[in-house]
Amino acid sequence: MSQHWRERYADKVVPAAQALRQLKPGTRVFIGSACGEPQALVRAMCEVGGGLADTELIQVLTLGVAPYTDPKYSANFRANAFFIGNSVRDSVNQAQADYTPIFLSQVPGLFRSRRVPIEVALITVSPPDEHGFCSLGVSVDITKSAVESAKVVIAQVNAHMPRALGNCFIHVSRINWLVEHDEPLLEWPVMETMDEVTQRIADNVSRLIHDGATLQLGIGRIPDAILATLTDRHDLGIHTEMFSDGVMKLALNGNITGRCKTQHTGKIVGSFAAGSRELFEFMDNNPMIEMHPSEYTNDPFVISRQDNMVAINSALEVDLTGQVCADSLGQQFFSGIGGHADFMRGTALARNGIPIIAMPSTASTPSGLCSRIVPVLSDGAGVVTTRGDVHYVVTEYGIAYLHGKNLRERAMSLINIAHPQFRTELLYAAKRRRIVYRNQIMPPPSKPYPAELETTVALRDGQSVLIRPIRADDESMMRDMFYSFSEKTVYLRYHGTLKSMPHNRLQVFCNVDYDTEIALIGVVGPAGKEEVVGVGRYLTEASKQSAEMAFVVRDDWQRKGLGTILFKRLVEIAQANGIRKFHAEVLAENSGMLKIFHRSGLSVETSTEEGVVGITMELPQALDS
Repeated sequence: MSQHWRERYADKVVPAAQALRQLKPGTRVFIGSACGEPQALVRAMCEVGGGLADTELIQVLTLGVAPYTDPKYSANFRANAFFIGNSVRDSVNQAQADYTPIFLSQVPGLFRSRRVPIEVALITVSPPDEHGFCSLGVSVDITKSAVESAKVVIAQVNAHMPRALGNCFIHVSRINWLVEHDEPLLEWPVMETMDEVTQRIADNVSRLIHDGATLQLGIGRIPDAILATLTDRHDLGIHTEMFSDGVMKLALNGNITGRCKTQHTGKIVGSFAAGSRELFEFMDNNPMIEMHPSEYTNDPFVISRQDNMVAINSALEVDLTGQVCADSLGQQFFSGIGGHADFMRGTALARNGIPIIAMPSTASTPSGLCSRIVPVLSDGAGVVTTRGDVHYVVTEYGIAYLHGKNLRERAMSLINIAHPQFRTELLYAAKRRRIVYRNQIMPPPSKPYPAELETTVALRDGQSVLIRPIRADDESMMRDMFYSFSEKTVYLRYHGTLKSMPHNRLQVFCNVDYDTEIALIGVVGPAGKEEVVGVGRYLTEASKQSAEMAFVVRDDWQRKGLGTILFKRLVEIAQANGIRKFHAEVLAENSGMLKIFHRSGLSVETSTEEGVVGITMELPQALDS
């Protein structure tokens, strides 16, 4: 590249007011995004705005400077947002600005095809390097395609803009006017402390993220909290639309290495960054980070080629059939489609992909608390993730896996992770819609699902089993386990022949209150292919000092130690809850269960009557306090 760029650079440097004289009435102007917003140029544009009329301002996300939304400029400027930020939300909902719903990966196609032609692009760039290339730094997204499509490019050269690497450079020769103005970039607030609900959501999501996963997250409290829970993970990767300080912290801590990525191995790949000054400094000339345009980062086909991809996106509402609204509050537009649908669809297509919707179970409104899990979406709400695309939905009350599930199973799973205050109401609504059984029951919301009791154990043969409390939506898996039992297993467990396990009986087994009754199940297999291979439970007597217990293991999982594990976990939970005795009735020929009791180390008393052994087990007094 010729070194004459230095001379041309000097010729192009002008004051902001002079550069903005390029604007004429009716011009369509693109404004750089988020933390890369050219603040000095936007201010200058409004200062000369009196001479402009019908100027359309194209943007994807504005964080700060947006004086053009003032009603006094209504005859001069009209914003058109591809994603609605705080500064334009009121204007959009008052018909003083426009919103264009579109996948962010497809916006560059609008520019290049001239369906949305860009006359002038206002952007922020880093100072040029020795070859005359400026970096778009923290805001590549749709900015690069806007620059490549615009007739006139006006750039604020800001020394605070990091020289990010990747497909994010623009040569000085492509810029028409340069305005040198150094000022701190807009920053996105970093959450240092998390509220309890956000932390519980993060803990639930983190259970789905394993070593070697590649992550896509947004910015905000929930993504920050999720990243903070991953400090014990290894070789994580990042392929995302946006990222914030949480990614930087995990990279510095050694958790993010990108070694397992199938594309851009060893690299953090993003489209724009929003965070603190420390994040921007971390990005500067960092070869670990590659910034790319959104038509690449958000392309579902590109995403799908990333093995072990985990996409985490938020939602405003989810209905009982699994429809996800993420861009509007009823008829009021709130944000936008952005990269949500791109990453949910691309991740679903990826090998071992895990698409996640993470949200609080409730929202605060002027009229009080409302459930985000709803019978039907609000009037006017838009579907961003369809019923067919949804996989995981996570709230502070647990994880619901919906993909491939029927409407009844979906409704029960979603009700199970809704706020307890709204579960009865949601169940009644599901009955009215004829989605669930008309006699479906749910336990009283005395206690939330005790996620802290979940644990993964290794059996004698090395196989892993998740031991967790039973839920109302486990009915289908419990049914499958029952019908897999041999006649002998049915006889030993139920003390006789039992040919069927109808819904009326099975739902009673699956609905426990986690107070007077605890049931633990052993689960194997990945999401969507999970199977229950064992179950153990206890039910307390009126005094809550003693409890009756029983457990059963699927035939092909017997003699591997699972029964012993279930028994020991029930003992631990019972001791913590102040229970002093266990009672059980076991057929005399059930030698396997009797061995578990006698080898438990507890004080065991037995009595036999008509082939049934009555067992009484004393829990150690030292653990009763």
